[in-house]
Amino acid sequence: MPRLHTRRPIVNHFETDTSASDERQPFRTPTRTPRLMLRERGAVPGNVDGAWWPWTPNLTSELHDLISAVTPRLGTTMRVGFEWNATSLAQRRIDTDDHIRIQGRSDDQPPEVMHLYGAHNTALALLVIPAATAPEVAWERMRLAAAGHLGPPPGP
Repeated sequence: MPRLHTRRPIVNHFETDTSASDERQPFRTPTRTPRLMLRERGAVPGNVDGAWWPWTPNLTSELHDLISAVTPRLGTTMRVGFEWNATSLAQRRIDTDDHIRIQGRSDDQPPEVMHLYGAHNTALALLVIPAATAPEVAWERMRLAAAGHLGPPPGP
């Protein structure tokens, strides 16, 4: 007897007619699980608080998923600072109003580090690993970032 294949319902996408209030925090369940690794709460401060390895070069298209993942640590995200690429900036112009201010990086901020600022004086610094990075390299960089290092740990 032939085996029947049934389609699973798509549960991770939203209707196109969502209202503006649906686009405010807290955001719905992420459409994709962000590849994110954070340091333990209360860990000794380092250069960064963790790392994010996005699925695509269009960072703003994945921003709501990232914010959903860091909300338990950061609270409501108010501002994000990063050296955005042209694709991300173009996408951001067509996104709905979500009350998150997007800005460029500050003068003392490394170009590969994203700063997320919460509503109650909370902040996270995440190393952003390019989407095209080889998995073994990306996971190692994420592990180091979760230990507080931008690059290899300092030697003896």
